[in-house]
Amino acid sequence: MNINWHRLFGLLLMDYLSARGFTVELEKDLSLKRQYLDVVIIKQENKEAELSGICDGFDNLAGHNLLSYKSKREALNFWAIEELIGHYVNYRKIIGRKIVKREDIRLYAVSTRYPVKLLSGVSTKKVVKGVYEIQILSRKIRIIVLSRLPLAQRNAVLAFFSFDFESVKFALENYKWNMNDGSTVINQLLEKYSLEGIAMPYTMEQFQKDYINAHIGVLGAEEVLSKFKTEERLKGLKAEEVLSKFKAEEVLSKFKTEERLKGLKAEEIEFYLEKLKKRS
Repeated sequence: MNINWHRLFGLLLMDYLSARGFTVELEKDLSLKRQYLDVVIIKQENKEAELSGICDGFDNLAGHNLLSYKSKREALNFWAIEELIGHYVNYRKIIGRKIVKREDIRLYAVSTRYPVKLLSGVSTKKVVKGVYEIQILSRKIRIIVLSRLPLAQRNAVLAFFSFDFESVKFALENYKWNMNDGSTVINQLLEKYSLEGIAMPYTMEQFQKDYINAHIGVLGAEEVLSKFKTEERLKGLKAEEVLSKFKAEEVLSKFKTEERLKGLKAEEIEFYLEKLKKRS
């Protein structure tokens, strides 16, 4: 089954890095014979790069960052790394070697599974949990293993691609969207999980309802009710149910004298005034 996980991965990074001064390009064509690089992350000229609190492994983003992604069904092996280096060579040729220096480009390989053969076959440096660096020829390549990253808010964007229900649920609860149509991307993602045979019963809308129900107790009653119109608050309630909650004086005190008397006949008002005179 051919599921384009690479495109979804790129779309999430596009949203995540849009507020950090980077532009993300997907499926970059690097040759006359089409060979696509999964993701290119480019520093925006008119924005300051914001790397504080960024997800694990991306703390060293440069001006140009080339990224290869392997989902659960794909292996991050030596061939994939050689292919990434080939993309690096083509990228510099297309952009221009004098325009983009080698130190302005960084290489990343992101894998859902831990690449045992790759990391055991080369000298590997562990940067942080789930993040490693290897050197092939003159290039350092950062390896990010999604299944081994800590489940933390900073890593929520990557947890979407963990192929684990609890981690995806964590991502839904903790990822803060920059795009307006984030639910479209998430619904596509959850649909692809279902096609892979991984139980993801949520749609974005179902998740939002469950999340609100689970956390509504955090808000005060006034905060919750303020989100609804008066008609919506009273919908389904009978008049006696509403009035039984309050004393008559409490209800009437909210209205002006003219509003209280509105709808009463003159003789009814006069009769009530006579009663008040007798009592006094």
